[in-house]
Order: sequence, then structure tokens, then C-alpha cells
Amino acid sequence: MFDHRILGGQVYQEGEFTKTNVYINGEKIALISPEELPAKQSTDANGLLVAPGMIDSHVHISLTGTGGNLSCDDYRSGSIAAAYGGVTTFIDFLGEASTVKEMQDFARAKSEIAQEALIDYAWHASAKDLKDSAADMADQAVAQGTPSIKLYTTYKPSGIYSSPETVEAMIKRSAQGDVRIIIHAEDDELINHENKDARSLPLSRPPECEIEEVRKIAEWTRQHQGNSYIVHVNCGETIEMLKREYGDILQKNIYLESAPQYFVFDESVYDSDDFYRYTITPPLRSLEQRESLRENWREISVFATDHCPFTLEAKKSAQGNLALMPMGMGGMEYLFPLMHSLYGNEVIEQLTVKPAKLFGLYPQKGVLAPGSDADLILYREGKRHIDEIHSAADDSPYLGLEVNTEIISTMSRGRWVIWDGEFKEGTKGKFVFRTL
Repeated sequence: MFDHRILGGQVYQEGEFTKTNVYINGEKIALISPEELPAKQSTDANGLLVAPGMIDSHVHISLTGTGGNLSCDDYRSGSIAAAYGGVTTFIDFLGEASTVKEMQDFARAKSEIAQEALIDYAWHASAKDLKDSAADMADQAVAQGTPSIKLYTTYKPSGIYSSPETVEAMIKRSAQGDVRIIIHAEDDELINHENKDARSLPLSRPPECEIEEVRKIAEWTRQHQGNSYIVHVNCGETIEMLKREYGDILQKNIYLESAPQYFVFDESVYDSDDFYRYTITPPLRSLEQRESLRENWREISVFATDHCPFTLEAKKSAQGNLALMPMGMGGMEYLFPLMHSLYGNEVIEQLTVKPAKLFGLYPQKGVLAPGSDADLILYREGKRHIDEIHSAADDSPYLGLEVNTEIISTMSRGRWVIWDGEFKEGTKGKFVFRTL
């Protein structure tokens, strides 16, 4: 007898939905079969779609932003928001380290605040200009189960910048295949750092910042046959350039991630009275760049949120001054509904199995298959408006938008976190040690 069965749903496997049943023992999927077999607990999923739990591979939990503002969500509130959106695993970032010891210290510090997680989580390591070698830093990241290292090619004043020498050295080391280099790609030399007006963010950080930096990264990646991953791609022109000049390594050695905000909004919001709600870096782009992104959505391997909400008061009180403005917005609970509304069930792969494979979570996560974690969602299709916030944030630019997807229930390792729209206490998240 199985512990739990989910009967009669349309179950997603290998890109297709089939009416069948999911059987669970403990924290794992034990069997997927159309045969009706006995179980201690039973869930009727008739009329619902059953998909793997979503993976948000780019979130910032308890981040201190500009002006000393702390982002709204901790591991508990972030878990709740995630689960309401069908996210059952998220990947947060460690602090930016220049030595092996700093990387170890950041991991220890993060483990303390992660104890309140209600769903599973993992970490990306982060680095800045190195004092230890790229080889030693990569070896440490692998050893602690965080085999992906984020670098920033901007933010010099914040002290987290990585020079071209550091970036190339890390990409070269990644050719061994056991570590992936994640890059926030903006050419710092092309940014107008003198501008302090948040309303002109797209002018001070123009599209060329991303396009030219990604071109450099692609060249190093091709030269060294490395493993590079560009986060929050916001210019369709960037993808067009890569297809034209680096098609031989696109989705082979260099992978792209983007976020819902760049598909939903455009830079015209900076002309509105509530422009501060949309202050993020990189900024929102022109309607033309957005449309080009939408046309090239299949070239993007992963959709993630860059989840980092701040209070409306913290945003508003900055009065448009970039020196005080906390940059970021929330999104974990809206990731799947927003992207599904644009691309339907075709987008599921970019939210589940692709991030799982790229970041060493597969086959534990990202699929519905015997032996995989019992992370899954029940949802239905149908028009509705976003009218709630389940994170600790008090505002979201997504409020009021129409979507075509409703998450009914979310299960993490065999236990419901959300059941029929209601949060259930009792789950506890685990750190997922990753290996590429």
C-alpha cells in the first residue's frame, strides 16, 4: 500500500500531459500508473493539471540593498510566497567572496538564516575580484554543494565587481565541467554612474551595457569551452547577437536566463507617477526590445524571478534618488502564472527540468518520475486577476494583471504546503547539495 495517491489528473511527463495516477511513498514518487492502487491517503485531481514543482533558480532572500534597506522576505515568508506560485525549490545566493575562507563563512552564515525554510532550497556561490585562485574558489564551491558561482561585471562602488581577468579565469576553470559561472552582465564602463535619477534608468544603463558585455563573455566561453550562464537577459538584441555570432555555443556552453518583468513591462513605466515600483537593475527596456525578447523566448533556457522585494515606503521615500533607491521586485508567486499566460504549457520545461539539469538538481527535482522527490503542483487554466500578495512585501507591480493559470495545491517532498489555496503548517525545507 502506498502512502499517498493523486488520482485522475492530467500528469506532465516529458513535455506531454496524460491522464494517469501518481503514487507516493514518504518523500518520493514511487509509481506513475493509470492503474488504481490502494493508498493510505488519496487526492482527487480530476479536472486538474499535475506538473512538477517549479524551480526558481534566482532569488535574493534577506538581502541588504541600497540605502541599507533589507529586502522583505526571509526564508519562511519567501517559502510561503513561492509555494503559492507552485515553486517547490529556490536557489538563493551566498555573499560575494574573494577567498575560500570567505566563501565558507558566507555558507555558514546563510545556513543559520535558512532554518525557517518551508520548501527546499539551494545556494549559488558568489565571487568578486579574487585573492585566491579561480581553481581554489571553484573547488570550494563544488565541495560545499554550490557548484555555480555568480560574478558581477558592474557595481564597482559596492565592492562586488569582478574584473575581466577574474571573469575570464573563472570561465576558463569552468571548462572542467563541474562548475557553472553565472554572470550579471553589464559593461560597467558604459554605465552613466553620475546619473542619480531613477526615472532615467534605461538611459544610464542602455542596452549596449548588456549586449557588449555578453559578447565578451561569449568570446571567452567559446575560446575556453567554458560553462557560462547569463542572468536576467533583458534585451532581445542580445539574443539576436548571440544567434548571429555565437550560435555554435548558444545553449551548449552559454545559457540564458530571463525574468517575467522583462516580458510583461517596458520602460514606459518610468514616466508614470509610481515609477519607483519598477526600479530594478538591469532596468526595463523599450517596447521593441521586449517584443524581440518575446519572439526569442525559446532561446532562453530558464525563466527565474530575481526575487528581491522591498517595501513600498522604502521605494517611495527614496524620491527617485538612485543613491537611496533599493533595487528589485518580488515575483516568486507569480513566475509560473505570468509565463504560462504568455506561452502556455510549453514553458514548463524552462521552469522545471531545464534549471534542474543546468544546476545539478536533476533527477531529484524538475520531473515527475519514480525516485524523484514528490514535489508537484495541481493547477487549472482559466482567466483570473492577480489580487493577492503572499510574501512579506506590501506591494507588487503585478497586482491587477490578468493571468490564465491558478495554482490550487503545492506539494513539497510528499507533504502539502498549499492545499486548495490555503497554506498548511508543518513542512520543513532542506538544503539540496548539488553536483554538476
